[in-house]
Amino acid sequence: MAQKKGWLTVQVREEVKNNLFDIYNKDKKRPSNQKFTAYLDLILKNTIEFNKQVTKYGPFLEFTSAIDNHIVVKDNTMNRLVTIFINSKNKELQCDFCQKTDCLHIGFCYAVPEIYKVLIENGFRPNKDRK
Repeated sequence: MAQKKGWLTVQVREEVKNNLFDIYNKDKKRPSNQKFTAYLDLILKNTIEFNKQVTKYGPFLEFTSAIDNHIVVKDNTMNRLVTIFINSKNKELQCDFCQKTDCLHIGFCYAVPEIYKVLIENGFRPNKDRK
């Protein structure tokens, strides 16, 4: 089959392709008629745009460390470190700065793969709004 003008074939490991295809199939927000290649193209465009913005302006929040029962995040909007404590008994995170369990610092923790993986392995789940 001839390659479409303006498109390029890229090789990825089969395991990566299978994982991406699984994400594609489970994405209930994508248009039902969207093809897999168009879906990947959009993901890559969004990733490139995000990377450009972070490179240009710097990240608002940065993961610094996770030690024992706390996570340290650098909040660049305030130019300070913020500590998030892990409450294993209640399976929740508590932001020392905001004194909340649902602030943007907590949300950020669920978006950092290194932190999220540890939290999930320990039975944590983010709060979801139920309809």
